[in-house]
Amino acid sequence: MEVLRDWLLGVLAASLLTAVALAMMPDGPVRSVGRLLGGLLLFLAVVRPVLGFDYGALRDILAGYTAELEETGQALVETQEQLTESIIAQGTDAYIQDKTAELALDCRAEVTWDWSGDAPVPAQVTVTGDLTPGERETLTQVFCEDLGLEPEQVVYQER
Repeated sequence: MEVLRDWLLGVLAASLLTAVALAMMPDGPVRSVGRLLGGLLLFLAVVRPVLGFDYGALRDILAGYTAELEETGQALVETQEQLTESIIAQGTDAYIQDKTAELALDCRAEVTWDWSGDAPVPAQVTVTGDLTPGERETLTQVFCEDLGLEPEQVVYQER
């Protein structure tokens, strides 16, 4: 606010000085030169803030905003990845629970995810429960067909 006040006072002072000087000048070439000099003085008073502007400070402020924007963007990407993983994990967990209930198996499965590609994919399924070798075979086959896993990516643990 102080800067705007100083600028307006400078423009006003230049205007008054030019008006007083022109009123005192005689007609002719002297008045023409006086008008030119008064116009230049007024022009300099108007553009003085632009000429004295600290562009280095503006560059620093913009660099700070850019860095903050990049950090915010990265945080949004991480949040999106976490939400996507959570949604996929919940869907996969529900699918696994449905499959084990459909097969009448008493077990719990935990999925580990691989984020190296464009979308998360199951990297490993750890099944905890007391299952017979035949039940393990059936469950492994279901996971391999439906989740795209290899048999060695399905790990069994006893309770």
